Amino acid sequence: MSGAELPWWALIGPALATITSFFTATSVYEAGRVSHMMMDIGVLPREFLLVGVLPYLLAAAITFAPGFLLGGRFPTALLVPALGLMIIGVFLTSFASGGAMLLVGRAISGLGAGVAVGVAVAVVRRIKGPRAVAATAVAALGALAAVAAPFVNRALSETTSFRIAYLATVLFLFTALFASAVSGIVRAVTANRPTRSGPYGMPYPAPYPAPQHPAPYYPAAPHPPQAPGR
Repeated sequence: MSGAELPWWALIGPALATITSFFTATSVYEAGRVSHMMMDIGVLPREFLLVGVLPYLLAAAITFAPGFLLGGRFPTALLVPALGLMIIGVFLTSFASGGAMLLVGRAISGLGAGVAVGVAVAVVRRIKGPRAVAATAVAALGALAAVAAPFVNRALSETTSFRIAYLATVLFLFTALFASAVSGIVRAVTANRPTRSGPYGMPYPAPYPAPQHPAPYYPAAPHPPQAPGR
């Protein structure tokens, strides 16, 4: 499906991945205080910016272009490994014991997030129906997730642990992965299905009958008279 439009449900996986990417970008912070992640890992706010925030943003900026350029043609082939990278990055970040492991985990998450956002933008441009409404909805939900993430992280970190709070995003990533895989399978099956003419379709016009010419008439030759008795 290189140039055809995509069905609206093809946006479900990329949209979930994009919203989760925005949430993950700011969920390392907590509203109104130094986050539990900073205190447990033992990094200062300025150092945390260098190892916990910038690696994510820089990696996402690098991989956004490939996701945008190829996401319209191969959304599932790009989004599935991108979500896999994000899941690995979330695990590394959740169990980080120092700044180096935190940097690696956030960078890996950013690589997948950039591809996911690029694929979502490319799919929005090719879906059937009101594209502007779909783009506005995804952008608004992504911005809301980014704003709400520090508050959600603070509430969960105070009741459980920052590791559990950050690890909870894996549920959304697996949901996006499942939706993207199902969408890809359905589109592949639909594309390979042979098209059949409808039972009430317009039949092909019958060929014109060949003109019928009358057979030529040849009068029979008269028989010569025969003698009597013969």
